[in-house]
Amino acid sequence: MSKLLAISFDAEASPSITLKALMPGQPGGDTGYGWGMAWYPPHDRAAVVVKDPTSVAEDALSQLLRDWERFRSTIFVCNLRGAAKRRSQEDTHPFARSYAGRDWVLTHNGQLRRSFREDLPLGDAAVAEPVGHTDSEHVLCWIIARLRQRKVRTLAALGWGELHAWLREANAFGTLNLLLTDGADVVAYQDLGAFHPLHWRRRRPPHAESVLDSRELRVDLDNALDASRTGLFFASEPLDDGAWTAMAPGQMLVGRRGAVVWDSAGEATRVAKKQIARERPAPLPLRVAVATPIAEGPAPVEAPAPAPPQAPVRAYRVTHTSRYLYANPVEQSAHFLRLHPVQDHMQQVLEFELEIAPAGRRQDFEDVFGNQASRLQLEGSFREMVVTARSLVHVRMPPWEETQAAAQRSTIPLVWMPWQRQMMMPYLLPPELPESQLTELFGYAMGFVERQDYDLEETIADMNQTIYRDFAYVPGSTTIETTPFEVYSTRRGVCQDFANLLICLARLLGVPARYRVGYIHTGARYDNKLQSDASHAWAELYLPGRGWRGYDPTNGCPVNSDHVRVAVGRNYRDATPISGTIYRGGGAETLQIDVRVEPVVDGGAA
Repeated sequence: MSKLLAISFDAEASPSITLKALMPGQPGGDTGYGWGMAWYPPHDRAAVVVKDPTSVAEDALSQLLRDWERFRSTIFVCNLRGAAKRRSQEDTHPFARSYAGRDWVLTHNGQLRRSFREDLPLGDAAVAEPVGHTDSEHVLCWIIARLRQRKVRTLAALGWGELHAWLREANAFGTLNLLLTDGADVVAYQDLGAFHPLHWRRRRPPHAESVLDSRELRVDLDNALDASRTGLFFASEPLDDGAWTAMAPGQMLVGRRGAVVWDSAGEATRVAKKQIARERPAPLPLRVAVATPIAEGPAPVEAPAPAPPQAPVRAYRVTHTSRYLYANPVEQSAHFLRLHPVQDHMQQVLEFELEIAPAGRRQDFEDVFGNQASRLQLEGSFREMVVTARSLVHVRMPPWEETQAAAQRSTIPLVWMPWQRQMMMPYLLPPELPESQLTELFGYAMGFVERQDYDLEETIADMNQTIYRDFAYVPGSTTIETTPFEVYSTRRGVCQDFANLLICLARLLGVPARYRVGYIHTGARYDNKLQSDASHAWAELYLPGRGWRGYDPTNGCPVNSDHVRVAVGRNYRDATPISGTIYRGGGAETLQIDVRVEPVVDGGAA
């Protein structure tokens, strides 16, 4: 029985693949092995298909899979022991056909009944006809013929539900485990009778092991450029002892750029299409006195149209205390405070109080980013400084609109007018990193773009959700000097690191992004309660026609009424709550921070 393997990477990768049965001393070569491999070179819709139906030992073709430096792609499809009885090129898996300006590749194990040509007719004007005699190649031509009838040019354009119905229709005439790709998406289908189950696994960095093994082959991912690749694997036989999942009978999974984008078992929608990590709770009730006008004259015949629904309002009392302890007395120092919450149409500050001990000269002003800031001069001798900010804030966040109509949707790359680019330039420049690191991060960002068909909002939502899902929140694992590339490489950090990474990826794609500091009410909905014990950080991206929109990659959700906005800037240094310089004395410094975000109902804490 042939063995199937497909891999979808989030960016181009170059795995080294060894066919074990062809190595010296291994069984399987004396009677002819038969194997085939297909992949798409970077930025190419034409597939490279290499297959050898009569291998008896390792040769130049099988060595190519292990050593050829141009063996690089985001998609690989393999069939081992996949030669038919005739052992010819035309009957060896995988099969490829050209349609709609791209190559389509299919491989299959199982067997349809002998009448498969009558059961799955191609029609009189078939756009693709089989070269060989196998039922597998016929199924590929049958799918392409149907695509032509439907006048669609990609699998995604057809619709995953309809493709799933087609595969179940073909499955009715025999056993069918199938891998299919059009160069963008990889489709895996499991036979309805659970014939030789397929398994799948999403493997994300950092990788403990670079070598994946099975009885048939070895996949080596030790190439330094591939250390940060996320891979989605489908295999007849799991390649290691990792967390593989057996597909259910009749299940169809669709992978694109290293992620599952559709699952027939759960009817999943496209990855990150307005996804929110958890459902939002009902907003806390807030009583508002409303004056009812007294009607004059007779009542109108028709009732007035109802007013548009108001965005829910949530109220919070925030207490932020920062305590600085110094080994030696401080004689003179200057500090900048950015602790005043934002006051605008979406957030109202009803109360704000700032206590500072010891007292000093304080001057309030608005900084260049529009933050309400304070400059503080302290000249007396002290070993302890305590800054306490107390706020009562109303937050009104409207529900996020559904994706705009197709005619209004923004796609990447964005086009900015010269004056717009000039105004946004501070938020378009990526951090000063080596060019090789920025190139790697750009490739990572483009993986999201291609996975979401260049749609701007879905790309951003996908990045936001993926950082939440794939990166570990590890307090103390980073510092303020940690770069976005280091976070990308280690897949761990805290809220400021995840915000910096999302900002960097967005700017590399030409999307203005800025750093926001504030608070979050975690309540009972968020796994990480530590976020409410200190300032929180997230990213804000400027979307054409929508304005600045907040994304919280630490929680994988758009910013909502749980978030209280305070300061904003290009990066952490522009928006840090408290910064300063000690001119004389001080020595070693210890900082203790305590933040309490308490919901308020009817004027009191909940």
